[in-house]
Amino acid sequence: MEQARLTTMRKMYYKALTLSLIVFAGPAKAVDAVEFPRFRHVDKLAVRPDLVLPPKITLLADEDFAPFSFKAIDAKPAGISQQLALTACTQLKISCEIKLLPYASLLAALRLKQGDVVLGGPSAENTQAQGYIATRPYYYSFSRFLARSGVNFPGVDSKSLAGRRLGAVHNSAQEQFLKKNFQRSSLVVFESSASLFEAIRTAGVDLALVDSTFGGFWLKGENARGCCVAVGNAFLDKSNITRGMVMALRPEDKALRAAFDYALDQAQETGTTAKIFQAYLPASPF
Repeated sequence: MEQARLTTMRKMYYKALTLSLIVFAGPAKAVDAVEFPRFRHVDKLAVRPDLVLPPKITLLADEDFAPFSFKAIDAKPAGISQQLALTACTQLKISCEIKLLPYASLLAALRLKQGDVVLGGPSAENTQAQGYIATRPYYYSFSRFLARSGVNFPGVDSKSLAGRRLGAVHNSAQEQFLKKNFQRSSLVVFESSASLFEAIRTAGVDLALVDSTFGGFWLKGENARGCCVAVGNAFLDKSNITRGMVMALRPEDKALRAAFDYALDQAQETGTTAKIFQAYLPASPF
């Protein structure tokens, strides 16, 4: 039940981003530099693992999970997860090819040895629950309130928002988060993200709690019409709205996992990870 809910929400939140990425996926300009969290705790004294790695591996990637992993309009693989994985391959000096698949097929393809590493799809919890191993998360999902421009709030805590109309998509992690933490507010649920966004734009609710990444794209898009802004800091709650994104491997491939973890650490420390985020995200969602 929980996995079905996560899969539905995952598709609902990110499917609309693919077209938006046509605008934002270009190289970042220095004047537009954005700060992004350092998601990985890195041991600066760690040395490169002395491991025997295959000369070539296949990366299994989601074909419809923008901005992390998707098929671009030219049918080529694109996305944050894919770029991070290819960066790791370069660091490790191994040849990597990307195979795009529907989300539901990724772990099955890994089990059948149609590829070696799954990226841009399963969460850390789902990967481990199904008996696979995973890298440490390279990204965590956050959520954030959106409000109409010019409307001020004393804060975004439960006391400050008591009595306010807070919107969320029905059966989403954000709805559950609001039920748990904002019981003094009035919860208004919507059947789709589109109807939720329209409600915040037209004052149907006071604030809307959305996935930070998706909300950032909407704010920059035409449908928002410049109506709204993100309010307060992003929320992190690993019991509910926060999911760690990982790269999944078969249990016997511990050496390859260790190598990818090292390479992902190096990408973060050299600033490459931030540049990749910058290239695919219109603004920091945090």
